[in-house]
Amino acid sequence: MKKIIIFVLSVCIAAAAFTGCAGKNTSKMGGEAHTKLKYVYAGIGEMQGCDAVWTEFNEKLKDYMPDTTVEFEVISYADYGEKWRLMSASKEQVDVAWLGWTNDFFEEVQKGSILPIDDLLKDVPDLTYELPAYLFDLTSISGKCYGVPNYQMMTGLPAGFKTPKSLADKYLDITKIEEITDKEPPLKKEDFDVFSDYLSKLKENGELGLGVAPSFLTWLVKDIGALGQYSSTIAANAVIDWRDDSIKVYDEITDFPDSIGYYELVNDWYKKGYIRKDITSLQDTMADEGKEGGYVLWAHSSFKGDSELQTKKCGFPILSMPLCTKLYIPHTAPTTNTVIPRSAADPEKSIKFIELLNTQKGKELYNMLVYGLEGKHYKKVSENKIEWLEPSSPGASSENNYGYDAWAIGNSFNAFQTQYDLPGWNDYVLQDVNEKATISPLIGFSLDANPIKLEISQYNAVKKEYDYLEWGANDNYRELLEQRNEKFKACGTDKIVEEVRKQIEDWKKNR
Repeated sequence: MKKIIIFVLSVCIAAAAFTGCAGKNTSKMGGEAHTKLKYVYAGIGEMQGCDAVWTEFNEKLKDYMPDTTVEFEVISYADYGEKWRLMSASKEQVDVAWLGWTNDFFEEVQKGSILPIDDLLKDVPDLTYELPAYLFDLTSISGKCYGVPNYQMMTGLPAGFKTPKSLADKYLDITKIEEITDKEPPLKKEDFDVFSDYLSKLKENGELGLGVAPSFLTWLVKDIGALGQYSSTIAANAVIDWRDDSIKVYDEITDFPDSIGYYELVNDWYKKGYIRKDITSLQDTMADEGKEGGYVLWAHSSFKGDSELQTKKCGFPILSMPLCTKLYIPHTAPTTNTVIPRSAADPEKSIKFIELLNTQKGKELYNMLVYGLEGKHYKKVSENKIEWLEPSSPGASSENNYGYDAWAIGNSFNAFQTQYDLPGWNDYVLQDVNEKATISPLIGFSLDANPIKLEISQYNAVKKEYDYLEWGANDNYRELLEQRNEKFKACGTDKIVEEVRKQIEDWKKNR
């Protein structure tokens, strides 16, 4: 019996030791400890060429981290949020992970699903030297940094409008548009007379097409009677002016009553026939943008080279023009970051791997993950330019044998340029956008929405209920706006503003 007991205990001890080693994904190779890191990131799913690329990647990785290999898992953007939650809940070992818009960054920190990296950053000086310091502030909560933003255009793209160039050349007064670009808010409905005149002339000459797109009307909501493009929403109706270092919190509903000018304008356009009559029943509000005979005004982002890009996309000349050229970098965590999960077996190795994906040192490895293998997926044109050999641009289609989004993997400014990229795009973003942008005075602040979670949810429900007012189809918009605002107040909008103000003031005292 004693022999049996000793044998069973020996087996249990050996099994426990084996489990411990497996949990850390380490093994002895040639007398040295070897680590296997698991890297989970988002894309369009695993592609046909992945195995060949990942095998070659691990071969090249030996030059940088000879005692480490990487196991890759690509999850589609559509499935990522749920799969991340399952991985976190089950404590599945993941050593490096993408964390973006599919999950709330602040909530993940609160849940303890990702590690703070402040101490780890001390061991990767190239990472903190090559990336701007404010990037690490964007993922800092309560004084600790929890991730590395994937470096790209950090401002979001400038807002602007688009229209067929042949129509603009005949009927649109560009000089008047330049007069309202970057004009201090609040704008008045009269500031948009240039567009009213444009639409009037198009209608008179039978060239109105489908008139004004919903996207253009949505942009106008931001511009009339409030802070316009200078507004940064903290929660629901609580907003700040990002140009103001005093960080005053406004109630967007009560502090800017002149926004009624927007509804007057679009209702006037609707009655004059500049807005299609079936606008409130559209299933796809963007379907007729950039089409012959479609909308004559629509709006999204507008940036250097966008006119040429839209012309190529639409098949006829397009004018794309910004309505606001002053840009800012928001205080919130970016929509795409790389983090070290709580379940990481070797965080010190994880941060060194992250350093390779974001610095010049690991540029070869980073580009391999994005573009694949030279000669198979692309051919080199010059040191930093390649000709992509797949049917569509990287990350755009599952028809490709390989190719992922540069901005989802690391520092996009280390990415090769392809025939799909605008010439000089990286220099434009770095020098004319990121470096000239205003950094939000709230950088480093994270709102704890838990005390007002119910109020925010109720606010969003009411807002969605009355979104149709943006299309101008209701003559009784004043009455409906009063009704909406009463419902907003009943939701607890005063409590939302009060809580946001309190948290910002507390943060200002302790920063």
